[in-house]
Order: sequence, then structure tokens, then C-alpha cells
Amino acid sequence: MMLGAFSVSAMAQNTHSVWTNNNGLVIRDAKTGCYYTSLAAFDMATSWTEPSPPLYAAIAHFRGVSKAYATTIGCSDHFYEFTLIKTAATTTDDITGYWNVYRDGGLACNACKGVAYGLSQPAGAGNYYKVYIDDPVYGPSTWLYSGYIDARKDF
Repeated sequence: MMLGAFSVSAMAQNTHSVWTNNNGLVIRDAKTGCYYTSLAAFDMATSWTEPSPPLYAAIAHFRGVSKAYATTIGCSDHFYEFTLIKTAATTTDDITGYWNVYRDGGLACNACKGVAYGLSQPAGAGNYYKVYIDDPVYGPSTWLYSGYIDARKDF
């Protein structure tokens, strides 16, 4: 009887997965203020499960990487990585949590609050997501990682 109750609860969870394959939109660097739209090797994979009472917490994974090429005077090329390190909450459309941002392999923002949203859109048709991350030095929503949704799976 108890096993059946846990199985029903687990089946009620909604799990999602979204991917971007070399199809970036923009990266903004909080420290330099530079916006990058010339991006190479822009890839992202995320998966998340919406919380389901009474026992299941929100769980998510997110990792996005890209080489960003400067097209603005005063900006230079960099390699970025955005990684979710702790999940605070999830819904069908967003993931809230704490992120690490790496620039050229060095930690640029450690355990910074942020949110990924726009994740509920279908793949293709120009649909995109955004990740805004607050920086304790440079201000709220100063890091940005945004790309097009190339593939998704919901179950």
C-alpha cells in the first residue's frame, strides 16, 4: 500500500529538458559591461523536475558554455561557462538558484543568485531562454546568457 502511494507521487512529477546546439543569442559580462552576439560553440543543456508534494524537492541541472567574440571597441574575446550549482525553485518555465560564472576558466561570480526563464517554449521558431544572474559587486541581473531552444523533451 505504501509503495503505491510513493509511485503515484513520483509519476505526478513533471520533468523537462532543453538543449541549445551552437545557437546562441547574447552573453553580457557583468564586470566589463560588454555584450556579445558573435558566439561560437554556444551550447547548453538543462534538465529540471518540478517539485511534487509531499516528498520531492525541485531539482535542476544547467550548464552553458560559449566562446564570445568582441565586436565592440573596448571589449575582448572570452570563453564563458554558466553552471547552476544549487537549485532554489523550479516551475514549468523557470529555474531559480545559485550559479557560478567562469570567464576564461577563472571564477568570475561565485554562488550568485539567478534565474533561467523562458524554458517552457517549444523548440524552434526563434524561441529563446534567458539566464540573468545577480553579481554582488556589479548589481542585479548583470550577467546574461541567452540562447535559442533547439530541442526539448518533457515527461
